Amino acid sequence: MNRWPLFALTLAAAILWAALRIQVPTPLPHDAPADQFSAGRAMADVRSLAAEPHPTGSPAAARVVARLEQRLAGLGFVVRRVETVLPARAAERLAKRGGDATKPAISLVAVRAGADPALPAVALMAHHDSVIGSPGAADDIAGVAAALEIARAIPRVAQRRDLVLIFTDAEEQGLVGARALYAPGAAADAIAAHTGVLINLEARGGGGRAMMFQTGPDNANLVRLLAATTPAAAASSIAVTIYESLPNNTDFTPVLERGIAGLNFAFIGEAHAYHSPLSTPDTLEQGAVQHLGDSVLGITRALLAADALPAPAPNAVFATAPLLGLIVYPPESGWALVGASLLLLGLAAWWRRRDWSLSGTFMAFGQALLTLIIAAVLMWGLNLLSGSVGAEYYDRLAALPRLELVAGLAALAALLFMASAPAGTAWDRWIVLAKLPFVAALAVQIWLPAAGPIFAWPALLAAIGLAWGARPGASGVAAMAPALLLAIPGLTLTAELAHFAFLGVGAPLPFVTVPLLIPALALLAPAIPAGPRVPALIGAAVAVALAAGVALWVNLDPPAPSIPPYAGDEKSQG
Repeated sequence: MNRWPLFALTLAAAILWAALRIQVPTPLPHDAPADQFSAGRAMADVRSLAAEPHPTGSPAAARVVARLEQRLAGLGFVVRRVETVLPARAAERLAKRGGDATKPAISLVAVRAGADPALPAVALMAHHDSVIGSPGAADDIAGVAAALEIARAIPRVAQRRDLVLIFTDAEEQGLVGARALYAPGAAADAIAAHTGVLINLEARGGGGRAMMFQTGPDNANLVRLLAATTPAAAASSIAVTIYESLPNNTDFTPVLERGIAGLNFAFIGEAHAYHSPLSTPDTLEQGAVQHLGDSVLGITRALLAADALPAPAPNAVFATAPLLGLIVYPPESGWALVGASLLLLGLAAWWRRRDWSLSGTFMAFGQALLTLIIAAVLMWGLNLLSGSVGAEYYDRLAALPRLELVAGLAALAALLFMASAPAGTAWDRWIVLAKLPFVAALAVQIWLPAAGPIFAWPALLAAIGLAWGARPGASGVAAMAPALLLAIPGLTLTAELAHFAFLGVGAPLPFVTVPLLIPALALLAPAIPAGPRVPALIGAAVAVALAAGVALWVNLDPPAPSIPPYAGDEKSQG
């Protein structure tokens, strides 16, 4: 049987589906229904507030504060200023970049009373300051405008509890405003004691879908409420786990340190716009603003109307799955997924016990291991060729789409190597490759259950497909067709995870995505050709050549026009 068409169609279908799923929604116009979030309405605030750079202490920042006070009063909020003298380190940092470090940071705390102001409040937070030289349309006026539009879409009569909008200052200088409000201990502002749940709205880039990437403590019931109110929200306990290991922080950090429940949202696509002079209202992707607002409006409305806020419950495992939306379950339920995969794998191996051999099993395992090594070495070498090791941070952000293409071509070359390698029998390869994500899922379930969806979900899909294909009497295309149909959503999920992981850490460390080839190999196993070798090797060589060409293109490019004027001075601040 010629498996090349099946291999190509399965892989292409998954990549196309993943590409469609990471697209932003169509922004709703200014005249959208009043109870819906409208990016068209939010953009009016973006254009007003991000007309020019407005770093802390500047005259432009003072104008932004005045406009916000006016807007908040018009929405029925009682507004007060919280002025904070910049700490020495923050003042030195701002002065070094040419800012006025003698002026205090001015944060705004705005409260619109609900029916019972004694209940814990629901807060939306975003920072209104920009870095020097950037209008900050995305980071973070998009978050400010989204919060204003969410408040407008929720009528005051629908509030059982207070709605608080917090617009902090000097986030770009070290979370100064947020720390003044939510610092652990007695130093915090009075609003900290009144906050029951806080949702932070951020951006690291100029577009893309918003991801809920960080939560407060004991998040299960809050995440379940998000799933119930916004099932299409992009959220992942995997992202939470990865983010906790990074040196980054946002205004949500002091809230988290204080132990307040909450969610942190951001879009990170169009990374070239991060802290960039090009981050203007005209370059901001309006669909990203729409997705940010859509992701937060539903849960905010539900929290404000609730008699009681979600009770603390041990952290959940969650991710957004193709067709199914946001799935949430307790970590111990991961054992059921692992157990089901083990049972199905055992049945398949038993049913096909005469069709696989020990020598073929070792050969298939060695090929899989070598495929992963080849992918990692290619990504490492191509990253060197692109000049991304030790390169200027913001210049590499501008190159992320091309660097992601380089990594994708390296992964494709590794898959084609697998297709070129001889196999003992088709069952040797299929059974071995289906076992690999199971082993990874088992390890993750033991040591890092929050990352379970990376391997456990594809492992179960691969095991179901294998068991169906291996059942007695099954043969030919009819045996593998269900497995390939199941492979498409599994590969789509894997491709999405790889995309967001690459946006987060891809420029310096593209090879961190290599483990995602484990589920990809398992899901593609029934369609991986066993020959002819020459076309597969030619295809791998072409993929590597194309990747090398794109890497050289990145290396030889002049510095990106999106680089901020203080390039090299900052790498991780929100």
